[in-house]
Amino acid sequence: MRVTATLSAAILVLAGAALQADEKKFDADKLVGTWTYASGEKNGEKLDAEHFKGQTVVITKETITLKSDMTFVLKYELDAKKSPVAAKLEITDGPFGKGDKADAIIELSSDELKICYVPGGPAPAKFEAGKDSKAHLFVLKRSK
Repeated sequence: MRVTATLSAAILVLAGAALQADEKKFDADKLVGTWTYASGEKNGEKLDAEHFKGQTVVITKETITLKSDMTFVLKYELDAKKSPVAAKLEITDGPFGKGDKADAIIELSSDELKICYVPGGPAPAKFEAGKDSKAHLFVLKRSK
C-alpha cells in the first residue's frame, strides 16, 4: 500500500513538473505583430530615442521587416529548444546587405522582445552588448 501511495505521489509530482514545463514553452506565434524600439545598444554605445524615431519592426511567422527610411526584410528560423531561444537571421531584401547572416538570441516576455546578435558572428551567450563585444542588443515593445 505504501509503495502504491509513494508511486502515485511521484507520478503526480512528475505530471505537475511536465505541466509547468509546457507553460514555459516558447510560443513563436506571439512574436507576430508590429513592434517599436524601446532601446538599443551597439558595441557598448547606447542609441538614443531619436535614433529610432519613425522606425517599426513587423514580424510574421517567417520574416522580420525593419521599416525606417530604408526597408530591410530578414528571414528567420528559431530553435526554441535552446535557452535562451536561438534564431538564425538572414537579410533577404534591402538596399544593401542581402545575404548577410547572424545568429541571435531572443527573449519574449509579455509585450517585450529582446534580441541580441553579433553581425556575421556566433550568437552571444547573454543579452549584453558591451564595449568591444561587437554585439547589438535591441529591446522592442509590442505596438498597441
